[in-house]
Amino acid sequence: MSRKKVIDPTLVDGISKDLFCVTPLLRKKLLHMDVIQNECGIPLSHVQVLSMLDESGSMSVSEISQRLGIAKPNITPLVDRLIESHYVDRIRDAQDRRVVNIVILDEGREKLKCIHETVSNQVRSWAEALTAPEFRSLAESLGSLRHILEKLA
Repeated sequence: MSRKKVIDPTLVDGISKDLFCVTPLLRKKLLHMDVIQNECGIPLSHVQVLSMLDESGSMSVSEISQRLGIAKPNITPLVDRLIESHYVDRIRDAQDRRVVNIVILDEGREKLKCIHETVSNQVRSWAEALTAPEFRSLAESLGSLRHILEKLA
């Protein structure tokens, strides 16, 4: 017989409130996307697609749409812009010619290196504002958050 989890309502309320507080702070304090866009000339949505493709090798437009939570008709023009920039390409699946996958190209990987360097510079600057234990705590917390969010997805 399975036992039902007892969830503390104040804990749920606290998590809900923290989500609303943390979300804008993540964009403002951690992910300075304006810096990434200025230094690397690429919007966040493109960065996310390049990163997913670099990690997975190739994905269909439907898979990209599902992972980003963006409607498929909105992903197609984004992919078209990445193709125009020579960051990705479309290839037909060898097993099923109806399936078209998006793959990252060498120029896309080079762009990701630029982005990673920009983000690394931002992270280095945080080390100056935080104590060593706070910096370690941030690293551990982000790792925990990633693990938890992957479980929820």
